[in-house]
Amino acid sequence: MKKIISTLLSLTTISVFLLNNEPAQAHRYRHPYSRNYHYGDFYRRAYPRRYCYPVTRWYVNQDPAYHPRAYSDGYRQGRESAKNGNSYKERTAGGEFARGFEDGFYGREFQGQKHIVANAYQPFTTSECDWY
Repeated sequence: MKKIISTLLSLTTISVFLLNNEPAQAHRYRHPYSRNYHYGDFYRRAYPRRYCYPVTRWYVNQDPAYHPRAYSDGYRQGRESAKNGNSYKERTAGGEFARGFEDGFYGREFQGQKHIVANAYQPFTTSECDWY
């Protein structure tokens, strides 16, 4: 019985290989840079699409020592520092800010700013992206 089953199985296998001798043909491989390659339908969809465009923004460059409100900012921070009981520390910004901080810390009269350096507005370009 075992011989009959193994013989029948081997005969069917051999006949399938001998009679079905059509050449097998695989699908042609499409290279990513060829015209018919569609990246798995990723780029084929119509909407929504993402696009980016350049935008010019303005950066305000403030000189920390001489900007238009430097003395008043320093005066206010000096008063708050003295009110909190902190010890006096020299300001690293210097200029009008340091002068205002010192006047505010020691409780002197508000004298106002003597030297003003205007803020510099500098353009810079960035990109914004949107969907359409």
